[in-house]
Amino acid sequence: MRSDERGSIAVTVALLLPLLLTTLVGVVQLGALRVIAAKVASAADLATLAATDDQDQSALVRTGSLRLAPDAVAVARTFFALNLSTIAPLLATTPVSVAAQAEIAAFADVPAVDPLTGWRYEHPTVRIAVDVPVRTPVFGVVLPTTMTVRVRSASAPR
Repeated sequence: MRSDERGSIAVTVALLLPLLLTTLVGVVQLGALRVIAAKVASAADLATLAATDDQDQSALVRTGSLRLAPDAVAVARTFFALNLSTIAPLLATTPVSVAAQAEIAAFADVPAVDPLTGWRYEHPTVRIAVDVPVRTPVFGVVLPTTMTVRVRSASAPR
């Protein structure tokens, strides 16, 4: 390699290194955002499962069929906030605030059609629909520092 080529290689590396580092950081942040979205979806799934597991025992004894407990929405909201607490530092607001803003519906009378999602339920179902703001500090240089993760989850006893 001649000495005049070393200078052009150094200039090329100096020009391309910021681009490569920016791309790497962006890919890492997008991956982290995807992991956060999966954790939020998992929290919603677990909350709807806990709410549908809370059955109305007197209705079960009386009719022999599964019925959601009258407090199914409150149970789902409580469990959603508890499940989100494990990722609280990654959220742009508190888990309790996210759970309070979540649209949680219990469909005890079936068959039913969810007016929000259009999903048809054949069994008593609890549904959570929420937009969760999450922190994205790396993107703060170019984009907003928070992004929204949209989650829809529904569970029914069988």
